Amino acid sequence: MWSLLRVLVVLALAPSSFVVTARDNASTDAPALALPGDAFLRDLAGDSVPKFATRIPLAAASATTRRQLALFRTAALASASTKPVEFLDRSRQFSYPVFGRCSLGKDNNVLPFDVSTTLGPYFESIFRMIPAWTNGDISLSRFDLFHGHLFANAATKTAGVVFHSKEYPADNADTFPYNLGFCQLESNLPFVDKVMRKRNLVWTIDANQRTSFWWIDMAAKSGNGLVDEILGGAPFYTLYEGNLGHVVADFYYLKGLELGVSLY
Repeated sequence: MWSLLRVLVVLALAPSSFVVTARDNASTDAPALALPGDAFLRDLAGDSVPKFATRIPLAAASATTRRQLALFRTAALASASTKPVEFLDRSRQFSYPVFGRCSLGKDNNVLPFDVSTTLGPYFESIFRMIPAWTNGDISLSRFDLFHGHLFANAATKTAGVVFHSKEYPADNADTFPYNLGFCQLESNLPFVDKVMRKRNLVWTIDANQRTSFWWIDMAAKSGNGLVDEILGGAPFYTLYEGNLGHVVADFYYLKGLELGVSLY
């Protein structure tokens, strides 16, 4: 059987009708287990913008990237049984930076995307666009934005990435009296509640291969109890990737480094 990487190369040259087959292969006859985030993702995919989210415009991806994203979504949805390693280059594995006793990644070594794909540059561009789009409320740094979590939701046939910013605000007796461990040491990131509540961003690709990107306000109320169940959480305001789907991998990115992936 061809590996997904070989199929990906074929798809890069194939007509768009071939991509539909990849999309259909992501379906399953087994009923998907309900997750707290199912309603959240359905709201994002609806016709109107939900109260808890702001849509971030994405630049149009090339036809090649769209085909590769469709395959990547298929691999993510199948990841409960097969890890999407075909998209990654084990020969170029590298160590993610360590700062003293602080290790930002869950693994010492991470894998870059294979250079035959455009997926690495695509997701790097999303990391880089966030500071500009948020008017500086979020910055690329080891205390703020440096990672995201790839998830797959079988019920909605959606794959996505939750980007977490404001990861290590400075310990402050008055505003943020919380010890977050070694990675918080030397943090110069102030805690501001109105900024912290918008620390999560979500990128998705759905069953129709439509991509979207959202800035989430965790302090907002949607009026839907199922959605509001995963919002809130002051003062940390974390949107947990495990509530949205099966967690596939972590993405890590800092300026000057290639995007690295750590599989679960």
